[in-house]
Amino acid sequence: MKIDLTNIFNDFYTSISAMIPKIIMGLMVLILFIILGKLFYSIVGKRIQRKWSDSLVSRFIAEASKWAFYTVGIVIALNFVGFGGIASSLIAGAGISAIVIGFAFKDIGENFLAGIILALKRPFEVGDIIEIDGYKGNVKGLDLRTTHLRNVDGRDIYIPNSSIIKNALINYTKDGFLRISFNVGIAPESKINQARDLIIDYLNSNNEILSDPVPNVLVHELGEFTVDLQVLFWVDILKNKNLPDSYLGHTIRSKVITKVKQILDDHAIEMPSQVLEHKMYRDKEIKIAKQQ
Repeated sequence: MKIDLTNIFNDFYTSISAMIPKIIMGLMVLILFIILGKLFYSIVGKRIQRKWSDSLVSRFIAEASKWAFYTVGIVIALNFVGFGGIASSLIAGAGISAIVIGFAFKDIGENFLAGIILALKRPFEVGDIIEIDGYKGNVKGLDLRTTHLRNVDGRDIYIPNSSIIKNALINYTKDGFLRISFNVGIAPESKINQARDLIIDYLNSNNEILSDPVPNVLVHELGEFTVDLQVLFWVDILKNKNLPDSYLGHTIRSKVITKVKQILDDHAIEMPSQVLEHKMYRDKEIKIAKQQ
């Protein structure tokens, strides 16, 4: 059987020639939708960001809309060319592929979905002070996979979003109020009410300490050689939350402890150290042995 290559080539050329207008039309449609997607991303995305003042949510919506334009453009272009069945197969295959990839990259998909949840409804904002799974710091950024923290040591910590969804989260700056406490031990012979009044007077005069809730000094415990007082006061850390050494109250706590010690020293209220009593029984044991 002799193959007529000339006829085969002519038929192929004829079919390609007939499809060229459809291919051109499909490319034009695809390019149009790509342009529309980019325009939507640049114009509408910025408007959403200005309206919501949330870069993560606006970026996610803009990106999703842009790729939606791209997908619609590809499907319409394939239909123009005459590959409607292929377009349907691609969509179905994409769904199956998404399931397979989801199982293969479970952790990545889990973090991505957690990022979407945090984008729509999150328990913190960029700039807040949070603690999650033992990590504490200032929220510097949030994307669809990780949350970026910076702790007081200047270390950058990237926490998977799935950990934030699964674990208990502490937000220190939700309302701005933080209670700070420390213990001070005074000598048992000291007057408790005098020491308490001196400390409370100082706390009330400190502008960095809130008057409501009111500061307080409680008798915490009667120790072996001291009476332990617990000093309690509140501060507003929202105004200082961008200062790593101040937003968790470390600086004000140090200042208050230093000043309280100075006040107690000025009024001769002692803060004794631990006293150990050492008894020597060896001489008595030797006398008893000689008598025997």
